[in-house]
Amino acid sequence: MSAGETTQGGKRVRSSRALRWIVGIVLVCLVMVAGAAAYVGNLYQKFEQTTVMIGTDEEIPLEQRASKKPISLLILGTDYRAKTRSANTDVIMVATLNPEKKTATVVSIPRDTFIDPKGLQGGKANSFYAAYLYSRSFKDAPKEKEERQAYAMKNVRDVYSRYLAVPIDYTVVVNFQTFIDIIDAYGGITLHVDQSMCYHDIADDTHIILSEGVQKLDGKKTLDFVRYRKSQNCKPRTKSSSDFERNARQQRVISALLEKVLTPQGLLGIGDVLQAVGKNVATDIPSKQILEMMETYVAIDKSNIAFLHLEGRWDGHYVKIAQEDVEKSTQALNRQMVLTETDTGTDADNPIISPADAQPMIDAPITTPSPN
Repeated sequence: MSAGETTQGGKRVRSSRALRWIVGIVLVCLVMVAGAAAYVGNLYQKFEQTTVMIGTDEEIPLEQRASKKPISLLILGTDYRAKTRSANTDVIMVATLNPEKKTATVVSIPRDTFIDPKGLQGGKANSFYAAYLYSRSFKDAPKEKEERQAYAMKNVRDVYSRYLAVPIDYTVVVNFQTFIDIIDAYGGITLHVDQSMCYHDIADDTHIILSEGVQKLDGKKTLDFVRYRKSQNCKPRTKSSSDFERNARQQRVISALLEKVLTPQGLLGIGDVLQAVGKNVATDIPSKQILEMMETYVAIDKSNIAFLHLEGRWDGHYVKIAQEDVEKSTQALNRQMVLTETDTGTDADNPIISPADAQPMIDAPITTPSPN
């Protein structure tokens, strides 16, 4: 299985190399967990430092601020390892957030989904970020490492903007280690492990051993729970797990973590959470916009967050998702992008955005890396 100061167009993009996840944990981290810190006096300075570390110094016009307009995010979780330079995105989520309704929609895309973007070689959904990060096929790709990451974040955002026909404002890339650190900062979480899981891979030092049942999991075991796919080098072998089951587990973990975060005790772990976020998150969101997001969505009720996951047919190589299912997700995401005063609640007032309206992509063929 497979994320710094970066400069692009005169703008600074800071990050560090390093999660596979988060998926919503970034939604949790950036929108809710860290947001709570803004209201804790002795942590406020540390909170501001974290936003500077992971954000850019771009100024945001008043009308573009998260408190004034809906925001959309592409959230990618990667299991980055320097030894293998692996950057495949095992977690892929698109989230849209509405500041007036204080609601959000999060759509999970299976990592093995076949996507065939115009001008690019089709392949598994999890391969495009790695391709933009490492492929030599792009003539305009910067050579400097941190600038290349900013380039990859922008262009992979275009891929998913076209695929789901929804304008996406920002990209967040989180390394597995952030996930582990956040869960540990809250003393672990209690989950029902729906099946026994066993997997061993000496090559990348991955070892997953979990038994079915309700239990308290630390950060490493929670990561094992959400990433498990199949049994390997185990006797007896355990049942395989589909991308759809993995997506469901990711959302269960997010829900369980939210319950912990939004409590008085949850504030106690914020210092460690901020440290984990600062070290292992790469994003092109301006620092001031991150602050706006925190203040706007810190009090969002988890019942106002709709989690949807695309499901499709496995053909032996890819997950093939029906176009009508993609369009349903498109409609759900785009509904959040309409403010109340212009929203009459009908699909006619919330049309599916045409792929032609999405941001342009680089029209160049690439050879996507082989997904793990």
